[in-house]
Amino acid sequence: MSKNWKFIKEKDMMFEKAFGREHYWHYHPEIVKNAESYMVKVVVPEGDGHNFHRHPKMHEILYILKGKAEQWIEDEMQILEVGDSVYIDADVVHGTFNAGKGELEFLAVLSPPEGWEAGTLDVSKEEPYVNYRSE
Repeated sequence: MSKNWKFIKEKDMMFEKAFGREHYWHYHPEIVKNAESYMVKVVVPEGDGHNFHRHPKMHEILYILKGKAEQWIEDEMQILEVGDSVYIDADVVHGTFNAGKGELEFLAVLSPPEGWEAGTLDVSKEEPYVNYRSE
């Protein structure tokens, strides 16, 4: 039986700024080789979000740590608050927007690792998603 584990201290996290959001990677392909899932804390400024997108080969779990999220899954929207979560299967369109005052923080867990290369595809300019939110 293979044994694979790694403790990640705050100072060891990988940081990236992407599209105005801050990503604090606890587990990422560059940090833990052969991991079966990845985890990132995402910080979204007030009034911003991660527009409609999909991960063709990875499912995702989102867990709200701070703030309020306007969470879309395809054409359904719900408000998620601290302690709420959602499971999103691979290739399902979703978007997460800060719906409160101050920053929105959430954890995202993505799996399986084989889906990493397929990436994240932005569909925010495509029908019907372009019409779901009034700016």
